[in-house]
Amino acid sequence: MDGVKEKKDDPVRTPEVYYATPSSIGDKLDKSTIDGPNGIADERDEDIRIVNELASMDDDPTLPCLTFRSVLIGSLLACLSASVFQLMLFKPVGLPLSNTFMLMVAYAVGNAWACYFPNRAWLNPGPFNVKEHTCIYVMVSAANTSAYATYILSAQQLYYADPPSPAGSIFLLFATQIVGYGIAGQLRHFLVYPANMIWPTSLPTVSLLRTLNSSKDEARWRTRFFFVVFLVMFVYEFIPQYMFPLLGGISIFCLANPGSVWFQRLFGGLAVNEGLGILQLSFDWNYLSTMDPLVLPLWVQLNVFGGILLMWLIHPLIFHFNLWDAQRYPFLSNSLFLFNETSGTAGVYPQHLVLNPDNSLNETKLHEVGPPSFTATSALSYVFINFAVTASITHVALFYGKDIWKTIRSTIWNKADKTANDGAEDDIHMRLMRAYKEVPAWWYYLLFAIGIGLNIGIAYVNHSQLPWWAVLVAITISGVLSLPLNLITAVTGTGFGLNVFAEMICGFMLPGLPVANMYFKTLGFNTLSQAGLMAKDLKVGHYLKVPPRVVFINQIIGTILGCLFNYIVNENIVKNEREILLNPIGSNIWNGATPQVINSAAITWGAIGPMAMFGPQSRYYLILWAFVIGFFLPVPFWLLHRHFPNKGFDKVTIPMVLVGLCTLPGAASSYITVCFALVMVSQGYLKRYHRERFVKYNYLVSTALDSATSLMVFFIAFALHGAADGVIHEFPVWWGNRRDAKYVDYCCLECTS
Repeated sequence: MDGVKEKKDDPVRTPEVYYATPSSIGDKLDKSTIDGPNGIADERDEDIRIVNELASMDDDPTLPCLTFRSVLIGSLLACLSASVFQLMLFKPVGLPLSNTFMLMVAYAVGNAWACYFPNRAWLNPGPFNVKEHTCIYVMVSAANTSAYATYILSAQQLYYADPPSPAGSIFLLFATQIVGYGIAGQLRHFLVYPANMIWPTSLPTVSLLRTLNSSKDEARWRTRFFFVVFLVMFVYEFIPQYMFPLLGGISIFCLANPGSVWFQRLFGGLAVNEGLGILQLSFDWNYLSTMDPLVLPLWVQLNVFGGILLMWLIHPLIFHFNLWDAQRYPFLSNSLFLFNETSGTAGVYPQHLVLNPDNSLNETKLHEVGPPSFTATSALSYVFINFAVTASITHVALFYGKDIWKTIRSTIWNKADKTANDGAEDDIHMRLMRAYKEVPAWWYYLLFAIGIGLNIGIAYVNHSQLPWWAVLVAITISGVLSLPLNLITAVTGTGFGLNVFAEMICGFMLPGLPVANMYFKTLGFNTLSQAGLMAKDLKVGHYLKVPPRVVFINQIIGTILGCLFNYIVNENIVKNEREILLNPIGSNIWNGATPQVINSAAITWGAIGPMAMFGPQSRYYLILWAFVIGFFLPVPFWLLHRHFPNKGFDKVTIPMVLVGLCTLPGAASSYITVCFALVMVSQGYLKRYHRERFVKYNYLVSTALDSATSLMVFFIAFALHGAADGVIHEFPVWWGNRRDAKYVDYCCLECTS
C-alpha cells in the first residue's frame, strides 16, 4: 500500500526546516494511490493522509528535546504515575491517572518553568516545545503501568512459600519489561517505519501534543476548544458516575419488563456479565470509550461490530440448545464451576479440594471431585481466542506477506531499489527522520540478550521451577508472534494478547507447577505486549520528529523508574495488608482480586492442567482444535479478494471479527449500540463529508473526553467512594440510582428466582 508521495528534491538530511501545508500535501499525492478504479477513496489510504495532517510534516532539528527540564519533569511524573497505578491495583475501584492527564500536568509545569526559571542553556533552554513534551510522554507512558511481573510477586508472597528477595523481585520486573523492547527494536522496519502502520490509538496523543505546543492562532483556538470540552465533560461525568448511574445503560426492554430473566440476558449490560446489552443506550463516556469510537477506522469498527452481531446471535442459541450443558451454569461468567448432581445446582469449583499442601495437583482428589467446567459462553470465548491467534498469522501472511518480505530483503541485503523499500522510502516522516541518527540494531540485540539472560537467572534464583529451556520457549513464542499480532494492532488499533495461549502451552509442557506457569505466562504475554507498547511510542516519536536515540533513552528511563516504584508500592501493600488481600471479599479500602485471579489461573492451568479440561476425552476438546481451524479462517476472504479485487473483501479482517466475538463474557456491554452510532457519525459521516473539521477536532475531542472522564472517575473514587480513607459517601437511592437492586438498569428487578 503506497503512502504519501513526496517530490524527490525535498530536503531530508539537511538541518533546514521542511514545511508542508495540508493543501501542498494534497497537491503532492499520487491520485492513483488514493482513489480506487471508480474514483472512490480507499479508506486506509485516506487514513494515511489524515495522519500526515495530524503529525508534524515539518521539522526543526535544532529544537532541544533531551533537556534537564524534560528529564526532571518526566521522571517525577513517571514516579507518580507508576506509584498510583500500582496502588490502584489493590483498590476496590482501581483508577490510575491517564497519560493524557499527565501530559496536561507536564504542559502546565513545562510552560511555568520556561516563564519563571533563569534563561540558562542547561536549566531553561527557552520555550517549552513539542519535542520536550513528547519525551515526557514517552517516559510517562513507559512507567504508567503495573509491570505484569508484579502480579507474580504479589501472588508468590500471598500464596506460596519462599517468595523472591528484593533484588530478585526488582530484577524480575526489569528483565520481563526489557526483553519485549529488544523485540520491538528488531521489528522497527515492520511496525514503525511503514506509512500504513498508523497505530490509530496514538493519534489522539499526537493531536493533543501538536495542538498544545503550536503558536499558530488556529492552534491556540484548538487549545481553548480542548479545555472547554474537557471542562464540560469533567462536570457532566459527575452525573452518571455518582448521581445518575442509570445513564451508563438504559434498557427500554428491561424497564418495560423487569421480571424477565431472558430480558436481562439479552438486553441488560450495565454490570459485568449481566447480559448482551442488545440495543441498550449508554450516555457515560466511561463506558463508551471502551471501543475508541472516535479513533479506530470505520472498516476496523465494522469488522468488530460484525463479530458482536454474531455474538448476539450465537450466545443465546448455544444456551437455548444446551451446548456443553449450558443451562446448568450461568449465562455469562468467567469462573470455573462444579455441578452437584444431587442438588442439581452449580457452584464455583472448589480448587482447594484437589490440591496438596504445596499447591501441586492431587490426582486422586481430582478424580473424586471431578474436573471443572466452564460456562458455555466462556468455553466458546476460548475457542474464539484460539481462532484469533492462528488466524492473525494467516491474515498477516496473506495480506501483508509481500510487504514483509520486501522489508526483510531490504533490511538484510540493503538493496537500494524503491521496490524493496515500498512504504518507507516515499514516506515524508521517514525522510525527515533521516536527519537524526538511528538507534543501532546492536543496542536492541544487547537489550534482548540481557533480558533473556536475566530471565533465565531470575527463574532459578526465585525458585520458580521454570527451567531455562522453558524461558527460551516462552520468549520464542512471543517473539515469533510479535510481528503478526502487533502488526494487526498497528493497523487496526486493537488486537489479542497471549495470556491464555501461554498458560495453556505451559500447562502441557510443565503440568503440576503453578508458579512456573505464572512465570511462563508473564514471558509469553508480557514480552509481546511490551514490544507493541514500545513500537507504538516509537511511532509517536516518529510522527513528532523526536530523534530515535532520545526516544529510546526516555523509554529506558521510564521503564527503570516504573519498575522501581511498582516494586516499592507493591511490597509495602502486600506486606502491610496481607490478611485483607487474602480475603476473597476484601474491604472497602483494599482488595486482593488481582493476585487472587492470577493464583487461580496458575492453579487451573499449572496445577490441574489443560489436559484435564481440554484433552481428547474432555468435552472441551474443540478449544485445542481451534488453533488448527484458525489458520484457515482468513483464506476464503483472501481468495474472494483475489478474484474480485474491487469488492472490498480485503477489508474483512477475521481477527477483528473475532475481537467482537470475544467481547463477552468478562465485561459490561451497555455501550455497544451508542458506540456504533458514534462510529457512523465520526468515522462514517464527518470523516467523509467534513474532512477538514474531522482532522482538526475529532481526535482532540476524543482525548479531551477521555482525560476528563478519567480525572472525574479518579476524583470520585478518592473523594466519595472511599479509595482514600475508606469512608464511602453514597448518593441517595432514587429511580436513577438503584444501587439497592441487583442491577442498576432495572433488568430482572422483579425476578423471583
